[in-house]
Amino acid sequence: LAASGHSAKLAASGHSAKLAASGHYAQLAASGHSAQIAASGDYAKLAASGKDSVIASSAYNAIAKGAAGTWISLAEFNSDYKCVGFATGCIGQDGLLPDVFYRAQGGKLVQA
Repeated sequence: LAASGHSAKLAASGHSAKLAASGHYAQLAASGHSAQIAASGDYAKLAASGKDSVIASSAYNAIAKGAAGTWISLAEFNSDYKCVGFATGCIGQDGLLPDVFYRAQGGKLVQA
């Protein structure tokens, strides 16, 4: 599934689903195993509940959550809205909890 308009809402429940959105305030969710979710619009909200999922966002002020084993990579921006890097982690490792929204801050994923 893909969408480019603002405030898009995408959801998939099958295994190996692939979702992408580029509009601001997009909301993406997948429940099947091995889902791949991406968003580039500002204020994206992403969630994956299937095992072995991957979430990536280059969006300003994006938040994401996932099941144990989900890899999350979120862009971090400074006060001038310039990307300064990515925060990446795997849910279930290094204190990252399942079904908790995270954002990028200081090069790490922190609770939103």
